[in-house]
Amino acid sequence: MQQTELDALRKACLYSLPPNQLGYCGPKQSWQSFQEFLSTPSDALVPKTKGLLSEFYAMFPYLELIAEANSLEPFSQEVIEAYWVGNSLLENIPHSKTQETILSFAKHGMPKSIAERKASGLPQGLLPHHSMHVLYVNFINPDVKPLVQNLSSCLIQWAEVKSLSKKGVEVKGIELISESGELKLREKIKTVQNQFSLGLKPKDLITVHWNSAIESISKDSLKNLKKFTDRTLAGI
Repeated sequence: MQQTELDALRKACLYSLPPNQLGYCGPKQSWQSFQEFLSTPSDALVPKTKGLLSEFYAMFPYLELIAEANSLEPFSQEVIEAYWVGNSLLENIPHSKTQETILSFAKHGMPKSIAERKASGLPQGLLPHHSMHVLYVNFINPDVKPLVQNLSSCLIQWAEVKSLSKKGVEVKGIELISESGELKLREKIKTVQNQFSLGLKPKDLITVHWNSAIESISKDSLKNLKKFTDRTLAGI
């Protein structure tokens, strides 16, 4: 397997690991296998890793959707980037296909009546970005309540590194709040975990998921993440 393909799986593991550790998404204890893959990515571990990731039902159906609309493989770098961070691939997906994907969640734990209501009521212009799943579809797992704090933690946040310490990484990031019944983002200084031992330095741009620093990102990726998250917030 080419290095780019291993890198793509690595990205999928990084974003999927924190919620799995918390018991919110994917087969139980998958995070242990992801840690193994992240520490020593190899062709031998690819089948097991892909198999586990394909059972993350808040992610994999979207990867299939994005891939099919763009004639790509679900675990390709561009597709994984499109879902978690955002890129132009999202613009090619028909509204009706996103609705079909939302309907499919009834097979994975979401009450059928809710899946049907979410699918039929999907606002025009909402794209299958992770922020859409969090803020519009909400959680498939009934044990995770759609409280603003949980939605904020699940949202892929952007942040700028301020300093590093034994406690973690102090960042200037964002949080989701509800103001007069409207969901908004605001800046927040906070400390996040660096469980992936990212080689960070002050002013680095990163993504954050469930209070874990996930990866360093470019200014272009930051622009895309903001663009598609803001588009979701404006559309719901």
